[in-house]
Amino acid sequence: MSAAYDTLLLIVADGVRPDVLREEMAAGHLPRLAARAARGVYTEVSSCFPSVTGPAYAPFMMGRFPASVGLPGLRWFDRARAVASWPSYARSYVGPEIRLLDDDLHLDAPTLLELATPSVAGSTLLGRGARGDRHPGRGWAWAARAFLPHFRGDLQGWRRVEQLVVDRVLGHLRRERPQFTVMSFLTPDKFAHAFGARSTEVRTSLRDIDAFVGETETIAARDGWLDRLHVWLVADHGHADVSQHDELADGVREHGLRVLSHPKLWVRNPEAAVMVGGNAMGHVYVELPHRQRPWWPALDTRWTEMHDALVTRESVDLVSVAVDAQTVRVSHATRGSARITRSDAPSGAARDGSRTDAHRWSYRFESGDPLSLGAELHEVTGDEAWAASARGDYPDAMVQLADVVPSARAGDFVLSAATGWDLRDKFEPTPHRSTHGALHRDQIMVPLLLDVVPSRAPQRSADVMPSVLARLGLPVPGGLDGRSFLG
Repeated sequence: MSAAYDTLLLIVADGVRPDVLREEMAAGHLPRLAARAARGVYTEVSSCFPSVTGPAYAPFMMGRFPASVGLPGLRWFDRARAVASWPSYARSYVGPEIRLLDDDLHLDAPTLLELATPSVAGSTLLGRGARGDRHPGRGWAWAARAFLPHFRGDLQGWRRVEQLVVDRVLGHLRRERPQFTVMSFLTPDKFAHAFGARSTEVRTSLRDIDAFVGETETIAARDGWLDRLHVWLVADHGHADVSQHDELADGVREHGLRVLSHPKLWVRNPEAAVMVGGNAMGHVYVELPHRQRPWWPALDTRWTEMHDALVTRESVDLVSVAVDAQTVRVSHATRGSARITRSDAPSGAARDGSRTDAHRWSYRFESGDPLSLGAELHEVTGDEAWAASARGDYPDAMVQLADVVPSARAGDFVLSAATGWDLRDKFEPTPHRSTHGALHRDQIMVPLLLDVVPSRAPQRSADVMPSVLARLGLPVPGGLDGRSFLG
């Protein structure tokens, strides 16, 4: 490879709110990031639903929404019994099963680490394509280091482990100058859960990121490639204050059902499975013996009562069900129900080969306007669907719900929590003061910092992946949900 090639460093500021990062740059606390933003742009983009660490890495690492590559949530039930094992057939990317996330991804969707080589991934939950010492922060040895800090809620201990990962990534930059490097800083998210998303602890953790950029620039300057170094930053999800916690699994048990949920997986003949992540989104699976998901009209009529109970539950904001592979019904307790339909674009209408560009979305009232869009929409493009909701409380909700709710691994009921609530009241090592996972603006809008000027306004975090490839002069695969913002 020529010495003149570009090198791109993608930083994942896990769970960092756009306003907090902007405030810290303006206050002069993040001088290196601020200098990079001054060369290009600092903006906000929508992430995905669920807005949860792990699944929400798929957009910027693969250019695809998470359900489309097999990640409907942080936790999910394997109705098909094809991936998860007996006895629970449940998957959780919290704890030991985090190592399985890469294996669960659909093989026909490549990652940036597979396309931009050589590459290195530090602490990146979605890291297919980086193995061994090229993926510090993953593997049994790193898991052993992180086990006690995580389950004790020892956040400073977690930060020390993260700094060891940073040192390994810097070592790669010194020795070999990878074409693409992604470094995920998970500490801001952990501090946000424990102390609040706008806390001093979160703001202090951002200085670790700025220091890492400074170290990288020092290495690049010493070795003569500083002018070919690009530094971008994105987050997987936002954060929102939470003061009330509902154990959703107990709510489903109130219907007299035997319920499987994490960590209570040893349930004989379960009748429902509840999978919560973030903890502001959840899947509820029913009629578990079925190996393929039944559409809403085909479900036993007894589940109508559960649907209505979930819709009116204080902790729940939106409940969505799949009417068929193209249609989602979304309901709110007071704003009523509407249908989202995803259809194929007219022949010849697609411009760039992306999945988003190849579809049209419609939003039709049944009994109201649960997404508060203010009007029905008919056969709009992906750009138009994003623009119609970008300033509201549910950015990109039409596109996101149409993608995840009918997907093969999703629950029969897909829930987004109400403001101030999340859906898990037990078993967390750190009591949560801030949450994410839902469709709300504070949870789904994320920062995007670029040291180049885009040719169009970025919209979604899925736009990052094809843009990285374009910046590096590499081919962009078809079938993505994102579009390059570099032209």
